Amino acid sequence: MADQIDIAQEREQTDTARAINAARRAPSGPAAQGSCLHCDMPLDEGRRWCDAACRDDWQREHPGQ
Repeated sequence: MADQIDIAQEREQTDTARAINAARRAPSGPAAQGSCLHCDMPLDEGRRWCDAACRDDWQREHPGQ
C-alpha cells in the first residue's frame, strides 16, 4: 500500500505534467493577425511569422513580449 509520501509525489508529478501541457498549448506573445508581424507577408490563419528569421528579428525588436 502506498504511503502518504508516495501519494504526494504522484500528485505533484500529475500537477506538473498538467501545467507543462497547458503552457505548451497557450502561445505567448502577440496574437496572429493574418500577416507576418515583422514583414507583413500574408499568412495562413494562426501563424504569426513567415519564418524563423522574421520571428527572431521581431523578438529582438520587442523584448519581453
